[in-house]
Amino acid sequence: MKKETMLKAFTDIDDDLIEEAAPAGYLPKKKSVFGWLNSKMLAGAMAVLMIAVVSALILPNNDQNHNVNLTRPDTVYSTLEEAEKKAGFELDCPETYHEWTVSRISVYSETMIEVIYQNSAEEEMMRVRKAEGSADISGDYNHYAQEETLQAGAKTVTAKGSGDQFSLLTWIDQGYSYAVLLQEPVGSEEAAGIAEMIH
Repeated sequence: MKKETMLKAFTDIDDDLIEEAAPAGYLPKKKSVFGWLNSKMLAGAMAVLMIAVVSALILPNNDQNHNVNLTRPDTVYSTLEEAEKKAGFELDCPETYHEWTVSRISVYSETMIEVIYQNSAEEEMMRVRKAEGSADISGDYNHYAQEETLQAGAKTVTAKGSGDQFSLLTWIDQGYSYAVLLQEPVGSEEAAGIAEMIH
C-alpha cells in the first residue's frame, strides 16, 4: 500500500472507533489547539510588561508633572532652624507665599534643605531647595519647551516652562545651588520675584 493511501486510511478513522478500542479506564488527553499559541503569547506579554516596568523606573518622564527623583529625606523637621542646624547652612525663604503655607521641612543626606508649600486644600504648590555646590538639585528631569535666563537682582536664574510661563527655576549663588518647583506656572516677572526672596 502506498504511503499516501495508508496515511489517508489512518486519518479517516473516526474518533468514536478509537475510543471504543482504547483499554478500560483510559481517557485521552484533549489537546488545546491554542496551547502552543497561548504560551507564546503569554511569554510575549510578560516581556512587554517587564520592558514597561523597567522604562517607568529608569527613563525620565516627559510631561510637566514634576518627576522628582529623590530618596526619602533623612529627617523631617518642625522648624527651618532645626533643618539648618542639620545641613550646616541657612536658607532664607518666605513663611508664606500667596495663601500657601509651609507644610514640610526636610533635609536630604545632611546636604540639602527642602521646604514644601501647600494651599488651603493641602495640595503641594511649591518646593524650594538649597544645597552646597553647583549641581542641579531640582530632581526634575522633564523636557520643557521653553528655557529663559532671568535676572533676579544679582542672581542669574534659569527658568523652564512653556511659552511665557515657568514651572522650574534654578540658579547658583555664592557657592550654593537653588531650585524652585512650581505646580502652577508663573510669568517671568513673578518667577524673578520668587528667586529674589530666596537666599
